[in-house]
Amino acid sequence: MTFIDSIRRQLQAMSATERQRAISSLRDLIYEDAYTHALHPATDDGVACPRCGSLDVVRKGHDHDGTQRWLCKDCHRTFRNAADTIITRSKLRPAVWMRYLECFVDCLPLRECASRCHISLRTSWLMRMRLIESIRRHLPRFHAAAGCAVQLDETYLRESFKGNHKRGKFRLPRPAHHRGTPASKRGLSKEQICVMTGVADDGSAFLTMSGRGLLSKSRAVAALDGKLAPGVIAVTDKATAYPGAMETLGVTLTRTEADDHAINRVNTLHSLFHGFISGFRGVSTKRLDEYLAWFLWRRTYVQDQEDIAIRQVNVTMCDDTVRDWAHVTPPYMDYWGVTI
Repeated sequence: MTFIDSIRRQLQAMSATERQRAISSLRDLIYEDAYTHALHPATDDGVACPRCGSLDVVRKGHDHDGTQRWLCKDCHRTFRNAADTIITRSKLRPAVWMRYLECFVDCLPLRECASRCHISLRTSWLMRMRLIESIRRHLPRFHAAAGCAVQLDETYLRESFKGNHKRGKFRLPRPAHHRGTPASKRGLSKEQICVMTGVADDGSAFLTMSGRGLLSKSRAVAALDGKLAPGVIAVTDKATAYPGAMETLGVTLTRTEADDHAINRVNTLHSLFHGFISGFRGVSTKRLDEYLAWFLWRRTYVQDQEDIAIRQVNVTMCDDTVRDWAHVTPPYMDYWGVTI
């Protein structure tokens, strides 16, 4: 009889409640083991006290999660040999973070994440913000060198004030409405947020917020500055903002008709992004930048996303607090006559 068969027989002999508890415990062990193997922790050689820097340390028991603790023989204080990262400073066990990472990679709604990880909705939201803040620091910087062709276009999203406004000083500049309500102005009005996008020959891409309404020359220059080197070939549609912007940047401009299908790759990027963002049933404009980074991260790291995410999170510090994320003012509020 194999080990798995033995476990299966023992589970079958249990009552429903005992079986549920046993499966939950086994699942936690699997997640904790996955966390350990994903990080490939270093050896204990060279352990130093984080307070006084002394190397004269000895082992001193374990934490509740099994992590080794150390005693400094100089300052007589104990510590754990772990980097100061999101997971190590969190009160949640690594198994909870690993389970949440599964939900994060699958882009599940916050309530579904909270239900699967047995946490509150607010904690689920905070964990998502911390993960996005960590992984966005590992995104490669977009830069197209001379001789490279870059397809450029824009996509537009309706401005959204989604969120709970009962707390804080922010007040809606317009009457509240349900998600999906059409804008009060037809076409590309200033009630829509412009997202400047580009895809290079090597497949690298960028998405960046670029103000309200139809793209202008100055906003195009600001969005593309540092991304396109002189000598790049920019392929765009007939938008009037591009000729002046490309001249300012020293970029060669190739304009094309929509029927020529010359910017299909950037149009495909738009389609994928709208499919990604629609799964969250509306994203607040003040959070849009975080979700743009999340989408780019998923596009950049296609394989082994869970292992990559846990490694990146484990080496990244995130000092932002709930208050930092809770009191964020929506961008471009000058349109509504609101001064920041």
